[in-house]
Amino acid sequence: MTHPFLRFSEQERRRLFWFFLTLTVLATVILQIIDGPLKTALSPQGIVSFELAGTPAQSARILSGWDATARVYAGFSLGFDYLYMLSYTITVALAALWATDVLPGGWRRAGVWAAWGMGVAGLADASENYFLWRLLIGNGPDSFPALARWAAILKFSLLGLGVLLAIAAFLRRLTSRKGL
Repeated sequence: MTHPFLRFSEQERRRLFWFFLTLTVLATVILQIIDGPLKTALSPQGIVSFELAGTPAQSARILSGWDATARVYAGFSLGFDYLYMLSYTITVALAALWATDVLPGGWRRAGVWAAWGMGVAGLADASENYFLWRLLIGNGPDSFPALARWAAILKFSLLGLGVLLAIAAFLRRLTSRKGL
């Protein structure tokens, strides 16, 4: 199995990784700032609480705790997240492909699968944002909180696997350099 990013040389992938990692870190900082007004007693994790609400009642409780300004922040967060999902999925996909060069045997296939998984994570994130947007503007059906939650769980799971694979590769590289 292969991945489109493997068509780039290792040096090109490294440059792309650092560019998208920088973009991801910058976007993370911006999203944390935007998330401030969304953190309430009913949504202690801000937009993530809304993503994982899961039921119409819990979504409605979270939305009732946000004033008009907070709802504008939530809408901006959902829109800005499209740039973020592009940057973090590419960053983690490139990190997972780097892992294919570092980890032995079957782990190489896992790196390619994890890179493909970032595309699925991005699609899950985009779907989740659509469901949340419809809830935010008040015309989402009762199924949307559950759909948003499952999309978020899929996104976070795939992202976590990709990051864990990259960390394993980093630790392997670090220990092999020290001769451990």
